Amino acid sequence: MKIVIRAGGIGTRLWPVSRIKKPKQFQKIISDRSMIRTTYERSKKIVKKNNDIFISVNYKLEKLLKKEIPEIKKSNIILEADARNTGPAICLESCYLEKFFSPKEVIASLPSDDYISNEEAFKDLLLKSEEFINENPDYILTPAVKSDYPDTGYSYLKAGKNLMKGGQEGIYKVDKIIEKPNIDFLDDILKTGIYYSHTGIYLWKLENILELFKKFQQGMYEVCYKVANLLIKNKKSKKLFELYTELEKISIETAITSKTNKIAMSVSNRVGWSDLGKWHIIKKIFKNKNSNFIKGQVVVNFSENNLIYSNIKNKLLVVNDIKDLAVVDTDDALYITSLKNSAEIKNILDKIKKEYGEKYL
Repeated sequence: MKIVIRAGGIGTRLWPVSRIKKPKQFQKIISDRSMIRTTYERSKKIVKKNNDIFISVNYKLEKLLKKEIPEIKKSNIILEADARNTGPAICLESCYLEKFFSPKEVIASLPSDDYISNEEAFKDLLLKSEEFINENPDYILTPAVKSDYPDTGYSYLKAGKNLMKGGQEGIYKVDKIIEKPNIDFLDDILKTGIYYSHTGIYLWKLENILELFKKFQQGMYEVCYKVANLLIKNKKSKKLFELYTELEKISIETAITSKTNKIAMSVSNRVGWSDLGKWHIIKKIFKNKNSNFIKGQVVVNFSENNLIYSNIKNKLLVVNDIKDLAVVDTDDALYITSLKNSAEIKNILDKIKKEYGEKYL
């Protein structure tokens, strides 16, 4: 198995900590290690050697990546000219890996910013998934997890026919995909016990995903094939940027996985997972003082169910008698919002950009 860590996103919902020049995956938000470093260390436990790990990242973040993971070889970095969503990113990584590995190789493509509760169980889950893909090379497989809490921002997979079982992991046919349901419908389907949260992690045979791109996204494949050749020749040419930035912004789900019925899901009740992309999720998972999540030099008095975050040294942040809020303090921006709606920030960032340019983005 080869692993590609997708690290090209901006993570705007974790503003003002996550910024264009240093997105959330490079930030030490929940521990003394960045999210991407944590994902890299977790991946090292799964592959046979460190050189089996590749990282896909925006070219503007290459220096930041090398600083964060100095041991990674230059040839293991897949540079994106622009953020075009997961469809082009995965197409490019697949075309790039085709130059190095057998078409029979199993590839695992995963986000750089996930929370995984049990890394040993996660390793077992991915190895079981690899075993399934080797036996069923025409399938796409995605690990899925039981939801600890309802979140309408996720997609949900309905487990169908049991395709493979062994140990504490199971693999099922995906019967239905529900994209970002409303809260009432979500509560209903979760009660059935057969719907799981989609993690955004994928495993497939390299030759299978390339054939699917050729079949369903021929134009995208042709562009990414050319871009991969330029990257391997170490040419950050004008042509590379022109080709890639003209691709449509499209998710891998819209581009590929929604167009095939050979989709399976692997599950393990030992693995807790979350996409660490919203302040209210970070608070829910990592609350550390009563019902609050506190990080930094913070004093809390008569306050509950809050996220209070500060990354400023030699500055004390004091909160008194507040409830259900997110307070995020950085050197140049302070964000105060209801915890519930802390992720609804797109229009706010648009206003900031209009009034101040990209200075605070």
